[in-house]
Amino acid sequence: MSERLAQPLLLVALILLPVKGVAAETPEDPIYVKTSNGWNAAYAHGNEYAEFRVIGNSAKLQDPYHILLRKDVGMMVSFVDKKELQSDRDLLSAHAQWEIDYWHQHASRVESNIREDLTGTRKDLKVTEIRVYNDKGAQMSSYLIGLAAKDGVFVLSVSPAKKDVDPSVKELISSFKLVPRKLDAEEAKRLSSEAKAQR
Repeated sequence: MSERLAQPLLLVALILLPVKGVAAETPEDPIYVKTSNGWNAAYAHGNEYAEFRVIGNSAKLQDPYHILLRKDVGMMVSFVDKKELQSDRDLLSAHAQWEIDYWHQHASRVESNIREDLTGTRKDLKVTEIRVYNDKGAQMSSYLIGLAAKDGVFVLSVSPAKKDVDPSVKELISSFKLVPRKLDAEEAKRLSSEAKAQR
């Protein structure tokens, strides 16, 4: 399968990948506020939310959970409940292993690599690069950016994983943070005001 065909298939795979972690408590949809250079986003779960920025005016929202960062790079936003991970200790490692186990059930071969070069000194998140191969040798790749939360892991999955996407992933990581407040109407209004100030 050519690389040209493999990349759109990867985006389809990310879009169709079941978000298995939302069974216990369905999080509210992510919200996005337009800025002069992209979008500010917030995704709530319980009494906390993840905040991140999508930089660049070429980014297109497909729906609340899927974004085209550019024509050949997609991103999926999700939350995985710690009950799915069956671990209370190291949620980030448990999440990475959970994803790898999922792909082992659906692919001929799976390779993974922890990308500490992208996270720097941060211990609240983990980036795992995953490459998945089918029996004909076609490859799909993605970065799984996991942010630890009280009840699970907020996840940004960016695909494909390749060198020229690393700077975009670093930008996402620099803005991806946990906010220990409920994302209520007042908080959403505050986020909107901040975004307007950035215009």
